[in-house]
Amino acid sequence: MNKVRDYVLDVLQSEYSFKTGIDVDEINFIEEGYMDSLKLVQFIVELEDEYGIEFTENEIDSQDFQKVGTLIALIEKKIDNRIQ
Repeated sequence: MNKVRDYVLDVLQSEYSFKTGIDVDEINFIEEGYMDSLKLVQFIVELEDEYGIEFTENEIDSQDFQKVGTLIALIEKKIDNRIQ
């Protein structure tokens, strides 16, 4: 599922690159300013369209959604559940 990781990282780094030497999976891309609220909505729609998944309001509101690593894991889990 490296495609999911690559896709998420490409979108998040479309305007700003991650600082070197940090754990990318632990970045809170909202708090770090990689996305404002409008871009977040667009990002959610892109992810749902790209992978044929839907996020619940609780998932979107969770801190896990805002961290790169846990977001990727959530997307991969939703893809797996959709396939089964």
